[in-house]
This record gives sequence, C-alpha cells and structure tokens, in this order.
Amino acid sequence: MKVTIKDIAEKAGVSKTAVSFAFNNPQRISKSTYKKIMDIAREVGYAPDPVARILAKRHTSTIGLLLPQTLTEVFENPYMAELVRGIGHVCELESLTLMLISPKKGIITHSIQSAAVDGMIAVGVSFQSEVHEAFRQRQMPYVTIDASNSSDYLNVGIDNESTAKRLMDLLLDLGHRKICFCALNPIAKDLDIHESSFTMTARQKGIMQSVKQHNITKETQNKFSFVEIGVSINSAYKLAKEELQKKDRPTAIYCMADGQAFGFYRAAQELGIKIPDELSIVSFDDLPINKALYPELTCIHQPGYEKGIAAAQLLVDQIAGKDCTSIIIPAHIKNRESTAPCNLE
Repeated sequence: MKVTIKDIAEKAGVSKTAVSFAFNNPQRISKSTYKKIMDIAREVGYAPDPVARILAKRHTSTIGLLLPQTLTEVFENPYMAELVRGIGHVCELESLTLMLISPKKGIITHSIQSAAVDGMIAVGVSFQSEVHEAFRQRQMPYVTIDASNSSDYLNVGIDNESTAKRLMDLLLDLGHRKICFCALNPIAKDLDIHESSFTMTARQKGIMQSVKQHNITKETQNKFSFVEIGVSINSAYKLAKEELQKKDRPTAIYCMADGQAFGFYRAAQELGIKIPDELSIVSFDDLPINKALYPELTCIHQPGYEKGIAAAQLLVDQIAGKDCTSIIIPAHIKNRESTAPCNLE
C-alpha cells in the first residue's frame, strides 16, 4: 500500500501541513521536527510525487533553455558554455531547475508546446510568426538572446552593427584588403528551424558601413572572400586549413565567433603562417579560454556569462509579473596581438 503524507504525519505526530513544509519549505518548521519527519520518511520509503507537486503548485520551478541546434552541436560551441554558466548561476540563486531543450523531431514549435517549464530563454532562434504564435498559445513568459530588438518580446544582446563596424575599421586601417569573412554555419538541413539571421544581418550592415567610409572600390571588394564555418574548433580547423592553403590566400580573417578563430590559429600554426606578421585574425566573443592563445586574440568582448545572467534574471522577473525591458549588453574591442599592418600583396 502506497505511503502518503497523512501516514507520515500520523507517525510523526504532526500535521500534514508540517510534513508538506518539510519537503517544500523546511525553513518554516523547527530543525528537530524536520529531522523527525525525514527520518520517518526514509524508514517507510516515502518520496514526494514530483508530478503531484507540480499539479498542486501550478508551476514547475523549472525554466527552459531553447536551443537552435542539437545538444551535440551545442556542446561543441564554447560560447554556449558561457551562456549556460550565466543562466545556471541565476537558477542556483533562485532555486530553479534548468532544462536544455533542443528542437523536438526537428520542429522548434513542438518543443515550445510540449516542454514542462514555467518560462523559456531562446538562444539564436529566428523568431518567425509561428514561433511567436507557439509562445502566445502557451501564454508562457520568454526571453530571447541575440534576436532582433523588437517590442514584441524581451531580448538580451549587443549592438552588433556598431561593433562589427569597429572591427572592420581596425582591419582596413591596418591596410588589409584580402579579408576572409567567416559566416556562421547554417543549422543542419534535417532540422526544420533557422538560426537567427538578425545577428549576421546587423554585422553585415556594420561591415559595409566601414567599407563605404573607407572608400573601398568594387574592384577591391572582389578580393574579399566568404566561407561558412561552424563554431566548433574541429569544424573550423578543417575549413581554415583549406582557406589558408589557397594560392591567393587572405591576409586577414574576420571571424564571427571565437571557435572559428581557434580553428584558424591551429591551421596557421601547422602551415607555418605567422600571426600577426603574415595573418591577422579578429573575432567576436572573448571567451575565457582565449588567454591560452598566443599571440592573444583581438576581438569584440561580448561577455556570454553576463549575457546569460541578464537573460535569466529578466525571465525570472517576467514570471514574477514585474515590468521588464530589453537589455543591450555593452561590448567593446579588446585590441590585442593578433593584428598587424598588412605587409603582403
């Protein structure tokens, strides 16, 4: 016969409310009462039914992190680790559980509709009408990271356009014209979702503003090259090695993520190409692991950890019914040692 809270209460000589407090709010009863109840619960093999607790409370004490990729791909992305670390920090402070949610059967709206969470943080997801509709139907609080700055939802991000321009200004001022731009690799074709194009579109605008201000001719722009590279170090390394072995190779690499830059560092080292004397590299993110690179990487500092904290706190406040607004995280150039004046034709 299944043991109930009533049975525990009778054995302990306390009320059912006291037993409930022992499992849910132990600070509301004395330490001696708590110990007595828990000892009896262990003795009779009682454990609360998590489903019943959720139904009774009408909330899960869980927030979801909605991902644009499979879990395998996400854990190959070093920047995601920083985001999750920041979100996890807030979850610990608020006694919340964090659930990682990848597209269910390749359909992101299915994941939104079926996840047992109180709210979601969506990272790098293209917010098309069906995604908004899925959240609206669930009447679920949600926050985006690196989506567009829209009044329709709360977002945490950086000013991608201006930071991308400053990074391009740096390379052009150093005389680089053979520049390879590393676009973020699209999501696997078997997933019925799209990676957020807002970030790339905004950065492209910033880059072209710089090109225009530097009076770069169409003929010179034809020297630019573009490759699609993933954010994992291994995938970036393979494509980087191909790019750097071309006869008319670039003199500078403009990466959209540090994972791409790591791949170019490794490929350049193997090919005997000196950074920055023969190849300049710039990037976005400024991950803590960058300190292990030599020479140190010049990049846009956009702190993933702080971004994760801001998004998680914004979601917690939204769930609590507080007035919230989108957040733009300050980002700036860390001008280090991976760039130098171009001395190659």
